[in-house]
Amino acid sequence: MTTEPTNTPIDPNTVRELEKARADLVTVRGELKSARAERDAIRGERDEAIKSRDGLKAQFDKQKADGEKALADANAAVEQAKAAAEEAGKAATAQADAAVIRAEAKAAAVRLGAVNPEDVVKLIDLGTVKMGENGQVEGLDAVMDAARESRAYLFTEPAKAGTETGTTKTTPAPKAGDPAPFDATKANTKDVASAAAAAGLRWPTL
Repeated sequence: MTTEPTNTPIDPNTVRELEKARADLVTVRGELKSARAERDAIRGERDEAIKSRDGLKAQFDKQKADGEKALADANAAVEQAKAAAEEAGKAATAQADAAVIRAEAKAAAVRLGAVNPEDVVKLIDLGTVKMGENGQVEGLDAVMDAARESRAYLFTEPAKAGTETGTTKTTPAPKAGDPAPFDATKANTKDVASAAAAAGLRWPTL
C-alpha cells in the first residue's frame, strides 16, 4: 500500500528569516567590496608615498653628492691657487736675488780691474753664489778670485786711489800777503776792469 506524500505547509517565519538572511548577505557583500576598495586605495597611497620618498631620497642623495663634489672642486682650486702663488713668489724672489747677485758681481769685477765687467759677469758661474738670510751675498768673493785667476785676460790692474799713488792734486793753501781770489759775484765794474788788465785783456770803459 503506497503512502501519498503530504504537503507540509511552510512556516511564514522561515520565509522571512530566509529573506532577511539574503538581504544581510547582500549587505555583507557590499561592505566587503567597500572594504576591499578602501584597502586598495590605502595600498595605492602607501605605494605613492614610498615612491615619493624614494624620489626625494634620490634627489637628496644627488644634491648631497653634487654639493660634496663642488666643495672638493673649490678646495682643490684654492690649493692650486695657493701653490701657484707660492711658486710665483719663489720665482720672483729668485729673480730678485739673481739680479742682486749679478749687480754685486759686476761691482766686484770693477773693483778687481775688469776690462769689461759685463763680460766677466756673463762668463763666470754664479750658481754657487747665494743670498744669505741676512740679505748679504755669500760665496761671491771666491768665485771672483777664481775668475780672475782662470780668466786673467779679462782683468787689468785695478786703478789705485790718488792718495796711494801720490798723484792726488789739491789746491795749495793761500800764502800770507797773496791777493784774495777774484770773485765775479761780488766784484764791481772797477774790480772787473782791474782783473781784466791784470790778465792782459782790454776792458771797455764807459
